[in-house]
Amino acid sequence: MIENAFLLISVFKNHAILNKLVLILYFQSFLIFQYFFMDWQQVFFGEEDKAFFLEIFFRTFVMFILVVATLHFTGKRGVRQLSVFEMVMIIALGSAAGDPMFYKEVGILHALAVFIIVLLTYRLLIWLITKFDKLETILEGEPIYVIKNGKFTVKSTKNNDFGSDEFFAELRVKNIDHLGQVRCAVLETNGEISISYYADEEVKPGLPVWPEEYNKRSMTISEKGLYACSHCGQIEIIEPAAEYACEQCKNKFWVKPLECIRIC
Repeated sequence: MIENAFLLISVFKNHAILNKLVLILYFQSFLIFQYFFMDWQQVFFGEEDKAFFLEIFFRTFVMFILVVATLHFTGKRGVRQLSVFEMVMIIALGSAAGDPMFYKEVGILHALAVFIIVLLTYRLLIWLITKFDKLETILEGEPIYVIKNGKFTVKSTKNNDFGSDEFFAELRVKNIDHLGQVRCAVLETNGEISISYYADEEVKPGLPVWPEEYNKRSMTISEKGLYACSHCGQIEIIEPAAEYACEQCKNKFWVKPLECIRIC
């Protein structure tokens, strides 16, 4: 078919537009031919016969039970309780469980051996963590102070992995309007955020965490007053200026702070 197309092109070699039309028509015909006459058996079933579907059902059921049983023996009840190395364990189990489900050459017993090794390694690490505190810090990490005295800590503002948008969302879920309501906030090793609040009479001006107020941040200071650094939450009295750098983080965007008390 393609040879015929090039033969016609050679006949009408002085007609550029006609040549293009010939190529387009022939390639469209070729694609249509391929579509209707392709091996649909190969597309949907691969090289295995249809009977292999029954084997897939059995393999998937068995592997699902094994995954659930292995996770049960780890003692974990929820995803938010997982540390980094526990997440690695879950990924390893998922990888080991997936192959035997639809690869005929991979036996279930091979996956079971991987499960046993992963589980024993996990149990060994748990035992070592109880014996050596330094190893626990290496594997589990340690709690990080994100907010102290109503503003972000220097460590949290310098951490590129720390996402303020995601953290603000966590604060909003806890009915927090601004950082001045928060005495301190700690990012735990399991991903949870522990928060200590100021009493109503102790609430101070703070960086707003709701988008409508936070998005009013600007580099230009139009009038003298209290402003919150949009990056670290530092509160300063600033004179009118085209720009002003934060004393703590050198950020130049500011927003009017809020002073309302927290409503539970």
